[in-house]
Amino acid sequence: MDLKLIQTNAESDRYQELIRSSLEKISPKLLKCDVWNERFVLSIPKFVNEHVGSKRPIDFATLPESIKLETKLYWCNLLQDKRNNSRSIIERRRLPMDWLNEEWSTISSSFGYVSFMSDIPHPEFERNWTLKGNSSGTKENNKFLIEAFSKFNNQSDRAKKIAEWIKDGEWVSKEYLSPRITIIGDFHKKIVMNREQFEPLEKRNIVYLKDLYTEENSRFSDAQQRDDWYINFLNYPEWMRAALRTHIFSKIDNGEIGPLTLKKYFDRFRHFRDFLYEKFKDPSPINITNLLIGNEFIAWGNNKKLSGKNWYTDAYAMLISASAQFPDKWPALSVNTRVTRKIENSHYKEGLGRLGYSKEGAARSYSQNIVDQLSNVLKSAPYPTHEVFTMILASGMRAEDGHAVLFDCLHDDPHDTNFMTLTFWQNKVRTWNTKPLSKSDKAHSFLIETIERIKNSIVLKYGKPTKYLFPTFTGTQESYVRPARTAMDIKKRCIENNILDDSGKPLKFSWHCLRHTKGTSMAAEGHDVLTIMMELGHSSPDMATVYVNNRLELKKRALIDKGSGRFFTIEGDVDEKLGELLVRKSVITATRVCGGACSMPAQIGDWCEHANACYTCKHFRADEKDLPFFKVEKIELERVVAEQVIELKDLKDSGKIRMSEILSKRVEKNRQVCTSLKKIVTAIESNEVFNGSVNKFKPVQLDILLDER
Repeated sequence: MDLKLIQTNAESDRYQELIRSSLEKISPKLLKCDVWNERFVLSIPKFVNEHVGSKRPIDFATLPESIKLETKLYWCNLLQDKRNNSRSIIERRRLPMDWLNEEWSTISSSFGYVSFMSDIPHPEFERNWTLKGNSSGTKENNKFLIEAFSKFNNQSDRAKKIAEWIKDGEWVSKEYLSPRITIIGDFHKKIVMNREQFEPLEKRNIVYLKDLYTEENSRFSDAQQRDDWYINFLNYPEWMRAALRTHIFSKIDNGEIGPLTLKKYFDRFRHFRDFLYEKFKDPSPINITNLLIGNEFIAWGNNKKLSGKNWYTDAYAMLISASAQFPDKWPALSVNTRVTRKIENSHYKEGLGRLGYSKEGAARSYSQNIVDQLSNVLKSAPYPTHEVFTMILASGMRAEDGHAVLFDCLHDDPHDTNFMTLTFWQNKVRTWNTKPLSKSDKAHSFLIETIERIKNSIVLKYGKPTKYLFPTFTGTQESYVRPARTAMDIKKRCIENNILDDSGKPLKFSWHCLRHTKGTSMAAEGHDVLTIMMELGHSSPDMATVYVNNRLELKKRALIDKGSGRFFTIEGDVDEKLGELLVRKSVITATRVCGGACSMPAQIGDWCEHANACYTCKHFRADEKDLPFFKVEKIELERVVAEQVIELKDLKDSGKIRMSEILSKRVEKNRQVCTSLKKIVTAIESNEVFNGSVNKFKPVQLDILLDER
């Protein structure tokens, strides 16, 4: 017998046994029963679907054993999913089952007499990858299978579906086949994917994200409103898959990449793949050299006008990982990291790091006029578009976080009856953020009233509190309203109401711009960068500065407020230049910190790692406006030092040498801080420019200009 035929038969037998084993784990009855009626489905504990009618059972009786097992596993997965607990989900799949029962032999012969539906070629999951195939990784079905099914029972007469959306500020429409026809594609795709799940994870080519992540510190499970998310290694040639798989799994294990960003990260490797296949007829790791990666790959990316640097840095990191994991197959590289300077279409072209991205004309924050227009037109928008807009504008939340706020997000402040607290999960930085809301503040009180009104309406509608403040249900599975849905509704209303940006062009709405609007408005109100950082939930001040956009206006305000600068060193000397440094050109060489400013230029892009050390640091500059703050700090610290001195004596008397040494260092440090605070307070109070209640500034530069006239 032909060896290939023996291997094929052995693989088929193994596949069938794996399906039987899976069905057995769910319930032994699934293998014995070929007609699943309402009573049978409800008798399976793991099935959650309640809509398999008694008069219309799911019938597998006339199917061959191979396709019967595949379709049974397909239905098991569907009936176990709360997202599919609806009548329409079941009814839409009845006709494909009738077609398979009646015409499987014809279907099988059309594709080379295949034994399994998973053997029918699927364009998204081509085993032998080619550049001419589905290199873009688009999710499409087998058009020949769809066409064959459309002829069954005169389905080709069904009306096509027209979808409309906004792209680049204009309406776009596209015609699609009826979902009643394309549903056979769901059968085919899910069955192909089910077969791949029998492979061990380290060899699997179609990997569900649920197998890579847990729900801890993540809400990606609820975000999957229709189908489970996955990554498809079949989009890459076979010789790349093991290296990619190992590299990506390692980053996930180390917590370096989250589920919401994995898809884009995974897709970026296609640039490196396409480069190699354009460069070589039959590429392999042996073709990869330092010169190829450091020069030719970058030149290729520049020619393709690829934006940012990740398309290069991600590929290079993968190559380094591959050479470490598979040294016998992948070459060791040593490309200088400075080659990234040759990348032309970088996001950050001006200034220092991210700061160069805050261009004046980029319209990254909305003016008050635009905010007012949006707020007015959204009052008539369907729920919850206006409510989400209010939430994100008032709090500066990220779009995903603002839509996924929990129902139980608002609480009374246990320490102050004048405040309430708004708590929400920040998925990007994986931490909870609690914002105080003042009941006396007009904007805060409006937000509090809005949240309370939403909670009351939810309880009235569903009879009980939901998990999310903006819930949506697929079947009986609760999720949250997606940002793309509300953003599309806002974009439509922008076009209908002819809302323009500040340059007179049609407004291209983005949820992210509201964060820039929040950051810019806080800066205009006089908040320092650390306050803005905490409000927006950033991990460093340099990132917060990106969200302050109206630099020219803020520079004018800073120059008026600060004059030539009234900042004091920890030695009590006046620093006349710092006020100018805080607003100088487009490069921020100093930044606001609690009680003053930091004059260390290197802090931007590489934030100071010494926590709570400002008052003993030569780069700290105390702001004379904060004199009351420094007085309170000095008094409190003197009290702490006095207590520590007593505690230190007790430790020495009791013979606790190690603890006394530690406390002795703390006392010495606190005394240094006290000394600095005394010098700062004395210098501010005795300085001739300070009058006790009003700050007077010396307009040095203006005087010079007047003298020259």
